Amino acid sequence: METNSETKRVAIVGATGYAGSELTGILARHRYAELVALFNSGGAPAAANPAYPQLIALPFTLGALVDAKPEVVFLATPNEASADLAPKLLDHDMRVIDLSGAFRLNDPALYPTWYGFTHENPALLDQAVYGLTEWCNGELKNARLIANPGCYPTSILLALRPLTFAIDREQAVICDSKSGVSGAGKKADLNFSFAELFGNFKAYGVGQHRHEPEIRQQLHLGDRAPVVFVAHLLPVHRGILSTMHIGFTHAMTEAQIADAYARAYANAPFVRVLPAGQLPELKNVVNTPRAEIGFQLLQGGRRAVIVSVIDNLLKGAASQAVQNFNRMCGFAETEALV
Repeated sequence: METNSETKRVAIVGATGYAGSELTGILARHRYAELVALFNSGGAPAAANPAYPQLIALPFTLGALVDAKPEVVFLATPNEASADLAPKLLDHDMRVIDLSGAFRLNDPALYPTWYGFTHENPALLDQAVYGLTEWCNGELKNARLIANPGCYPTSILLALRPLTFAIDREQAVICDSKSGVSGAGKKADLNFSFAELFGNFKAYGVGQHRHEPEIRQQLHLGDRAPVVFVAHLLPVHRGILSTMHIGFTHAMTEAQIADAYARAYANAPFVRVLPAGQLPELKNVVNTPRAEIGFQLLQGGRRAVIVSVIDNLLKGAASQAVQNFNRMCGFAETEALV
């Protein structure tokens, strides 16, 4: 790629995972990103993306990354690895977009319980910008560290954030989400293998899923509102469908709901809200960077069922990371994504 004055030097750590491979493919066609270094999480060199076999990901070392002199580094690495690596990259004046959960929670005390490690850099939690792109109002431009949202939270927050003004905090907010098996990554775990899930459907992590505190934190409903999140595994490779059940403080009309969404997403190129009563399907968004949202009012407008769908590897990870990169660097938000 020919470098120009706008081009940013970019590196990816974890380029051979599911999300990292998608990220590599997007940035390889980005007009203003020069991929200067690709690293896997260990092992022998491998193609970072099957569509770009010339892009070889090497075993990671900090020295090799520093020598490549990237301006922006994407971390598609495990949570604890990101927590350890990000501060070192920031010390080298690199900007970081982290796809793990290492910087998503504000309270460091939550990490031992929900992520299984003690956070050694709690001061960075205050500096990190939570990168739910459509709900960032300029703070991405000056961000040094962006915490890319989780895939489940992305599907839920996009659907519910426009309606929080009317949600009844005395009633449970129930989030029932189903994901394709790629959401578990490439780890060798029999419970997440497609052979075990084919022809099957199951819930997992009830009451202990690490995305639960992230959802509670980012819904901004306060401490009183009970939030119930249940994740399920679908026998498909990719995609998330979330069904949310909410009550309102007063009866809402279809027009009021539609207006709330329209105001929230008037300038959001990757969020589509369907007309009242039309609910989205997974096939509408798989292999795209889009989210689709639909709603159905119940009980005379006192309750609603909200359904959202995203591709967990794209809007739930790689394409949202590139949206954040585009805003961070002042590029068109849709660059390399349409």
